[in-house]
Amino acid sequence: TLGDRGRPSEPARNAVTVRARVAPRPEPPYDRLFDPVTQDLVADGPLARERFAVRWSDTAALQTLARAKLAPLAAPLVAELTEYHRRLGASPRSLESLERLGRGEAVCAVAGQQPAPLGGPLYSLHKTATATGLATVITERTGVPCVPLFWMHGEDSDFDEIRTATFADAGLTLREHVLPDGAHAAGGLVGEVPVAPLAALGEEALQAWAGLAGQGETGELLRTSLARAGDLGEAFSALMLALFAEEGLVVVDPRLPAFRAAARPVLERYLAQAADLAGAARRAGDWLEARTGRRPLSDAALESFVFAIEDGTRRKLSLAEALAMPGSRVLSPSVALRPVVQDAVLPTVAMACGPGEIGYLAQLREVFEGLQVAAACPVPRLGVTWLPPAAVALIEATGAEPWQLVTGVDAALRLLAEQSVPAGPRADLERARADALGGLERLAVSVREVDASLPQLVESSRAKVEYQFQRLLEGLTGKVRHRLERGHPEWPRLRHYLMPGDRLQERRLVSLEVVAHRGRGVVPALCELAAGHVRALTRGVNEHLVVEL
Repeated sequence: TLGDRGRPSEPARNAVTVRARVAPRPEPPYDRLFDPVTQDLVADGPLARERFAVRWSDTAALQTLARAKLAPLAAPLVAELTEYHRRLGASPRSLESLERLGRGEAVCAVAGQQPAPLGGPLYSLHKTATATGLATVITERTGVPCVPLFWMHGEDSDFDEIRTATFADAGLTLREHVLPDGAHAAGGLVGEVPVAPLAALGEEALQAWAGLAGQGETGELLRTSLARAGDLGEAFSALMLALFAEEGLVVVDPRLPAFRAAARPVLERYLAQAADLAGAARRAGDWLEARTGRRPLSDAALESFVFAIEDGTRRKLSLAEALAMPGSRVLSPSVALRPVVQDAVLPTVAMACGPGEIGYLAQLREVFEGLQVAAACPVPRLGVTWLPPAAVALIEATGAEPWQLVTGVDAALRLLAEQSVPAGPRADLERARADALGGLERLAVSVREVDASLPQLVESSRAKVEYQFQRLLEGLTGKVRHRLERGHPEWPRLRHYLMPGDRLQERRLVSLEVVAHRGRGVVPALCELAAGHVRALTRGVNEHLVVEL
């Protein structure tokens, strides 16, 4: 149990209790957590050594990278980022982190995500906490000061991917709300979704969270971030700055004119050798597919690495169009170029990654090298499943392993109901079954005197009797389960809370779900867990945490 920054926690709700550390494996029920490329990276295996220039376990290489990255940011970018942070309410510690980056006195550990309502999916919170843990551990291991940074990917245009927010009320009933169609124009940047529909969705969530310990703080965070922002991108940045204020988080919005200017030389270098880089990335995709069965970036995605941004919309360019574009036009990198731009403009030493990001970074080594950009070290992000009190109570009642409960609530409830059938009825049922089957067994012997075919008829009757006794047991167990669920109405809802839509919880529930339960004090405790996670990765240990909400 850890509290704020590892000190004994006074408010109990700010402590995070770990119930299980689950190692990903290919077999059920652990296969939901398993990704072969990620596991190879953790083990510093042959694929990782071939595809990543710097791995997290290699302290000497990490130190060399950190020292090489120490350089001041462009002055116009520092000025715009400073104004952006002040306007969005950044903490003194975040402003200090930005100043150190600006002067070339620190490097950074980065996490990135598209902006989405209510802090986006829960893994956004876990990923950003991982960046703070990386910054702490990089400073310790390399001696180079490192600060956490969040890349707010407001230049994405996939509205369907970010428009849905899933959260639960105090009784664990899931609710799914979507931003209206009118909040986004076709091809428009998701960062430019207006504030009004975000505020309406936020108020619906706050009503659902009424009665939870952190609801008041969550409401203050939401309303303050929206009041400071002009759109979803800024609101998301303001929320992240508030949540990670104590950790000194810096946020980058690639829509800023100074950032686009700083990124332009990388885009120009790409255009000068676009065909060669696409070919190299395709060959890397062939190599990965032959060894893993998957190609992270399709050939279609590699046709061109840039989009044009015109009048607030984003349009994929063909290579011919990109080469014909005048230098004054605004270009935005695709997934194949975005991490290169990030690592060229910013002094990034490590990047907190999910499995998808690790996969496509593995395909881009030659792109980084061709553009002469030192790639940040990819590091698997912290993964967490949060157990509400009802789940903890069910674990205590059944003795189930936490991850087995997460992936099999129905099985746990069935087992508990079977265990809870009163001894009297259970004994009477078993006695009646034994008597009936014993009588039929004796009958099967005696009827041979009449005809040799009759034992087969008795055996058929015995199977039907056995089936009926099984139905009686199921009926008895069902009544007991119904009684248990009436007494604990949250238990049958746990299945959808722990695995919403049969997917990992962190991929569906919103980030502010945890804050609504625990208050903002949960964030520093989560960052401590993330620091422990990245330290364990240096020993080749990668575990998904199951913690109490």
